[in-house]
Amino acid sequence: MNFKINPLSFNGIFAVPNSLVDNNIRLASVVQLKTLLYLLRYGNLRPVTTEEIAENLCLDKEDVQDAMIFWLERGLVLRENEEPSPITQVTIQKAPEVKPEISTEAPAEPEKAVPEIFISKPSHEEVAARLKNSTELAAFFQQAQASLGKPFGYEGQSTLLMLHDGYGLPLEIIIMAIEYCVSQKKDGMRNITMLAKRWCELGIDTIEGVNRYIEEHTVVDEAWDKLRSMTEITNRHPTEKQRRFLTGWTKELGYTVEMIFYAYEESIDRTGKMNMKYMDTVIRNWASAGVRTPEDIKRHEEKWQQSKAQAKNGGKPSAAAKKEENEASYDIDLFMKEAVNLTYKKTENN
Repeated sequence: MNFKINPLSFNGIFAVPNSLVDNNIRLASVVQLKTLLYLLRYGNLRPVTTEEIAENLCLDKEDVQDAMIFWLERGLVLRENEEPSPITQVTIQKAPEVKPEISTEAPAEPEKAVPEIFISKPSHEEVAARLKNSTELAAFFQQAQASLGKPFGYEGQSTLLMLHDGYGLPLEIIIMAIEYCVSQKKDGMRNITMLAKRWCELGIDTIEGVNRYIEEHTVVDEAWDKLRSMTEITNRHPTEKQRRFLTGWTKELGYTVEMIFYAYEESIDRTGKMNMKYMDTVIRNWASAGVRTPEDIKRHEEKWQQSKAQAKNGGKPSAAAKKEENEASYDIDLFMKEAVNLTYKKTENN
């Protein structure tokens, strides 16, 4: 059956960017689409707040905030005072240059491309015939409904069948995908499908693999919650881009949330906002310079300031540096005592 728009409905129209349909509609959730459509309708007439959108669309305020973060990252939305501009490479002058390390490990296998699932919506008779021939499948649907906490019809059954038949995921792995989405309060079939597709791309098809994935995501989620409590971050869950950065900082480089917070403050001081690319440059420069603690940050800053002063002095040590060198004590016990007691206080000028 084909469809078309009723021409008599065009008593008023507003523009919708082509990129919404061309690049984003398959990735966007219902809340994200509703939020953007509301903004497209009224955003060119007056400022629109997340509170207004949440109230008029009967949505949770934090869900709307998460949706706005999604569209900001996709480039379809700007903040009220933000001007459109191309993305530029962020650099930090005072940090040492990060030199790429030569890895001796074998390169990771590339993720395999997994096609989108197109639900075929089989008839009730077809679903019933499939269930009749497989007691295992009947038990699976029963368990899936129990895990989801609500019944679903043949369309839901068709989706789960496609995850099993199309992606080749074992039934117990699909159950784990449902349970994880429920725990994250994202229990729509679209979210379950996206998660299962992601696991297939990563080659995760065992209980052990799923447990590792969930454990890693739990660590990142906990780090995000802690960072969110220390900052003005509003979105409850990190975006995929933010999650990749956090995974690199915590798992790959081993930095604590406290150190990530200092990078966040550096980003606010230098760019006026949370810039994940800038923070990544800061943290990786720290890793290259051996900066692991707040005390290391202070010592690194002082060393850089001395180098800067020396450069202005024609390469000669400043008077203060000479005095410090002459008065320096090489008592190792005293040095360790001072190092342990040293505390770092970030000032507005840092």
